Amino acid sequence: MARSFSVVALIVSAFCFSSVLAARVAPNAAPNGDDVFIVVGQIYCDPCGFQFQSRLSQPLDGVKVTLKCTKGDKNVTFVKESTTDKNGVYNIECKGDHEEEVCKVKAENVKGACTKIMDNESDSIVLTKNMGVPSLIRFVNPLGFMTQTIDAGCGKVVTELGLDKLDD
Repeated sequence: MARSFSVVALIVSAFCFSSVLAARVAPNAAPNGDDVFIVVGQIYCDPCGFQFQSRLSQPLDGVKVTLKCTKGDKNVTFVKESTTDKNGVYNIECKGDHEEEVCKVKAENVKGACTKIMDNESDSIVLTKNMGVPSLIRFVNPLGFMTQTIDAGCGKVVTELGLDKLDD
């Protein structure tokens, strides 16, 4: 009986120690105690002019993405840039709570055939813990650019999606 109590006490102690250790090295806390939000998103090329992702969409590598938070009309409180990887994905760390600010992500400096800007050239993101989401990772809607000419395979995608029957 005493031996099983010792084993349980050891396991509970190990659990408590690991919890304290995890809290000390948590990646979502800055040295000054501020939260660190991770903004994650994707930039893609739409060769069909749909202005949404389809099976023909391709990720855009090397696109500069800027996260900017403003308070009021012109008071910029935070700016940070990142670049997309080969999968079109970017990650931007943002320190502090920005509850009273409007934060937007915008893609710029797109090169190649896919440079035509879509209607959704930027997207807003909420960077505060006071919104009921426990995670400090924030996902942004994908942002896209279009080609100047329509890809030959787009007709088949239109049929697959039933877009050719919308006017019937």
